Amino acid sequence: MITTTGHFNLFPILEFACNHPVMPSPQDKGLQKEYANLLKELAKDVPQKPGWYLWGRFNDMGWWETIYLGKAGKQKTSSLHTRLFGELRDEGVIAFWSQVYGREPTLKQLAKLRDGKWDPNRSLRKTGSQIVIWVSVEDAISEEEIKSQEDLLIKLYRPTHNAARWNQSAPHNNDTQLIEQAIENELKAIVTC
Repeated sequence: MITTTGHFNLFPILEFACNHPVMPSPQDKGLQKEYANLLKELAKDVPQKPGWYLWGRFNDMGWWETIYLGKAGKQKTSSLHTRLFGELRDEGVIAFWSQVYGREPTLKQLAKLRDGKWDPNRSLRKTGSQIVIWVSVEDAISEEEIKSQEDLLIKLYRPTHNAARWNQSAPHNNDTQLIEQAIENELKAIVTC
């Protein structure tokens, strides 16, 4: 399995939230466009390929904590780039604004902006994230293998806020070890920047 890795930090979004107390919404096209441009810049190097991604942070001891782990399939509408850009745009707004301003004020603002038509639970799971790491697959892989590896990676990285927990009893295989090594190499690259 041939993989490519990368990462981006979420601090520019948190800074944007600090400077814009009102969340971007369809009602404010200018603010929404400004936010979308920021997200495009952050996600510019994420490929239109299948793979996996981890939202997380380094704790007080300097250890990586995975907050959320997800997968992206092979279709154009579910590639890593599409998936991450969509999560940053839709779910990230709630997570980032709640990180800056608190959960309750953010949920009140969300209820007004979306007329109560948005379930914030999935979005709030990503609160506290500071970095997103992605691993893309460069060779052929089936949707079933992508899902199987996601289950194994959830078991391995134990994300604190995934709804799906480590329910996979199969042992890690060579591909899992390659993905794990790619993630560990990316973590080392972040720390040594």
